[in-house]
Amino acid sequence: MLPLLEVLDASYQRLRRRPLGFGACPASLEQAPLGERLEWLHTQAPFMLLAQDTQADPVYFYSNATASERFGYSAEEFLATPARFSAPPEGREERAELIERTYALGFTVGYSGVRVTKTGRLFRIHDVELWVVHDATGILIGLGALVWTAPL
Repeated sequence: MLPLLEVLDASYQRLRRRPLGFGACPASLEQAPLGERLEWLHTQAPFMLLAQDTQADPVYFYSNATASERFGYSAEEFLATPARFSAPPEGREERAELIERTYALGFTVGYSGVRVTKTGRLFRIHDVELWVVHDATGILIGLGALVWTAPL
């Protein structure tokens, strides 16, 4: 998972001018080797970190431990689930509009909304940051999301 996180982090830095997790990770990790910060993002970050691909019906290709736990999927299940299922049916159109806007602008910040777990429980998301993800050669590979959660 760390190579995927390197790609997410590099794309985020190009657009946001700071590494993923800065301000939320322990201060010691802000000066630590890249691998240590990425490991923290993957296993301990207090926010969800996700990435979906560019298919017509996108599927997640990355989720950190917090995202898998919050949505109630195993990592394997989550990575085989269409991303649209993260929103309840009545919120999918709004989600799709947000994604379109993000692709047009390159990134979006400050979104709030409602999401749904595998078992149908709703929860609130806030202070969401979305950004387009390009690989090292500049090819568009999807959309990244840094998502904070709260109870409804």
